[in-house]
Parts: sequence; structure tokens; C-alpha cells
Amino acid sequence: MKEETVIFRMVMITVLLTIQVIAYQRKIVVFLIDKLCGIMRKFIFFLCFVTLFGCTSQMAIVFDNVAVYKVEATDYSFSWDEYVDRFEIVPLETNTSSIFGELHKGRILGEDIYIFDYQHQLLLNFDISGKFKRKISGKGRGPEDYYEVRDFNVVGDNIYILDFQRIHRFCKLTGKIEETWSFDTNDNFNPINMCIFDKKNYYLWDSNPYTRHPEQGEYYKMQKMQGGNVIERFFKYEYPLWDEPKRFYMIDEQSCYIRPIEGENIVYKLTRDSLIASFKIDFGRMSVTIPEVKEIRDINQRNAFYRSNKFKGISNVFEVKNYIYFTCIGPNGMRCVGLICKITGNINLGMPSANPTFFASDGTFLYGYYSQSSIETLNKYNVRHCFDAVWLDPNQSDSEENMILVKVLLK
Repeated sequence: MKEETVIFRMVMITVLLTIQVIAYQRKIVVFLIDKLCGIMRKFIFFLCFVTLFGCTSQMAIVFDNVAVYKVEATDYSFSWDEYVDRFEIVPLETNTSSIFGELHKGRILGEDIYIFDYQHQLLLNFDISGKFKRKISGKGRGPEDYYEVRDFNVVGDNIYILDFQRIHRFCKLTGKIEETWSFDTNDNFNPINMCIFDKKNYYLWDSNPYTRHPEQGEYYKMQKMQGGNVIERFFKYEYPLWDEPKRFYMIDEQSCYIRPIEGENIVYKLTRDSLIASFKIDFGRMSVTIPEVKEIRDINQRNAFYRSNKFKGISNVFEVKNYIYFTCIGPNGMRCVGLICKITGNINLGMPSANPTFFASDGTFLYGYYSQSSIETLNKYNVRHCFDAVWLDPNQSDSEENMILVKVLLK
């Protein structure tokens, strides 16, 4: 009986030990499975994070994730009185070398004013007081001349001039040419605008890339260049359109705005490293939709261009203090101006009353101009306005043929 009891106890102990071992092993397995599941969950979360905030945000930065400024209402009038703190008049010196016919593009950099006259193919340099300093080369066939200047930019100690299908680099201090290089556009790209950071990093723009053989491939409006070679292409060309040659609006030496592509209201920002969508203006019911634009253009009416660009055609985009200044096409093809407050997001939009044509910003001041003919015309009217002093001052009428610059400080 004792032997049976001993054997029974041994069997029970064995069974209990076996059960404990199995239970312990099961706990280990469960523990391992739980740990593995935790690792998998973290891995899946990581993938989701990368997908949502890596790939998707990259797409969002380029296409979707932009600040949207809405125009709630406008009475089509714009008063500068409530925005202008003060302004200064800068008459440009007039002599045989400094007279120009059209201010196509201007840059204000420190103590220098650069003015590009497309009509006469001139790039002129004045100091900040309006005194003439020099002409940057000129049109001709000489080694330092340009054949057909289309655009310019000033970066660091260099002045770059886009000359048909080559670029000249001039010394900013002396105005002398230092380098010229040609670029390859595969015979289907005729650049009219340039944004350049240096020779290894610049962009060319053509609103209407042309080709004699459309079946040969796709064509784009903007190309990123390195030296003379195309590195990357942007904005696929789909159909001909009317376009002003001005496309890039420099913010500083590191970035610029690109006014919207046809059918869009997105203002892009181009930096040394990337192209992103900066902000979008929503004109609401006042604007013409893209299907309406196509429909209007298809019927070839005389005023189709103006109608299809109602509250579109955003251009002249400049940052100044707490504001973003822009112009656009409003009712009946009239030019409207707008100020976006970067702090509140509010927009004041409308047709201005006899204000200067603003062409540049140095981040603190807006710079505009009046032509001599516009001053003479405005002298005939008694329009009360914060800029009255420009055209009502008899001294401004004696400035002969050059333009009057207005340096504006906003509140």
C-alpha cells in the first residue's frame, strides 16, 4: 500500500510539474508573441507615420497644404490712406545715359536700384537717392554686349543677364562682364524669364514652349538648370496662352514667388532647394471657374480674355513688413491691388485710385513709380489721396523724362 502511495505521489508530482512546465512555456510563448505584436504595431505605426507625414506631407506641401486667403467681399475700391505710414519721393537722375522708356523690372538691394528697360534693352543702376551710377553693358555685337536681354537678377556680388539662349555674369562692383555660358533647351524652349541663385542652380521660364514635332514628347514651362544642362522640369505645357514675361518675383537671395499658372490661384515659392506652394487666394463666387474659362475662350469673343481672367492673373507679388502685396485682373479687365495681412489673414482688395505702379520691395518698403506722362495727367484732377504730394508738387513736373520713384512704408 505504501509503494502504491509513493508511486501515486510521484505520478501526481510528475503531472503537476508537467502542467507547470507547459504553463510556463505558454507564458513564454504569449510573452514573445506579445512582444512581437508590440514591435509589429510600432513598425506599422512608423510606416503609417512615414506615409502620412512623409510622403503625403511632401505631396501636401507641393499641392494641397497651402494657406488659403479668402476674399469675402469687395466694393472694388482700395484706399491706401489707411495703410501708408509715410512715403518718400525719389526722382531718378536724368542724363543722356540714364533715360529709359519702360520699367519692365526693378530690384532694390541695399543702396542700389536696378531698373531693366525692355523697350530699349537697358539695365541701369542708380543709388538709393536716385543718382545715376552706370549702365550695365548694352545691346550690340561686342564681347561685353548682349544680343537680346530678357531678364536679369542680382545675387551677391554678381549681376546675371538672360540673353536669348545664354547668360552673362557681370561684376556688381565694376559692371564689367566676367563670364558667359550657353544652355541647352532641346530646341523646344525659348526662355523669357530667369530665377538664378548661381551657375549651378537656376531656373528658366517659357510660357509657351514651342515645337515643330508635338509627337516627340512632353514640354514644360519651367526648367531647372545646372550650367548648360537641364536637370528637372516643372509645369507641363498643355495649350497656348497669353502671358506676361514677368513670372518670378524675388523675395531675397534665397527665394522668390512664382505667380500662378493659368487656371490656378496658387502662388508658388521657389527656394534654392525646392518648389513649394506658398499660398492660395480664394476669390469665391467673384472669380470665373476653369470650365467657364475654357468655354469662354472656345467661343472666341472679343472680350473673352478679360472675361476669362476676372479675378485671376495674380502678379506683382511682394512681401513687405506684415503684408503680402499683389495685383490681379478684376471686373472689365481693370487692374486690382490687394494686401494680405500675414497676421490676421484678412485681404483688402479693390481698384486703387491713382497709386504708383509698385514694382519691388526690400522687405521693409514698397517701391513704386509714376511716369512723367502719368504725373501730367494726374495734375489735371483734384483727387484727394495720400500720394497727392507726388503729382501736385510742381517740382515733380520738372523732372524731365525720367520716372519718379515712391518709397512707401506701411503701417
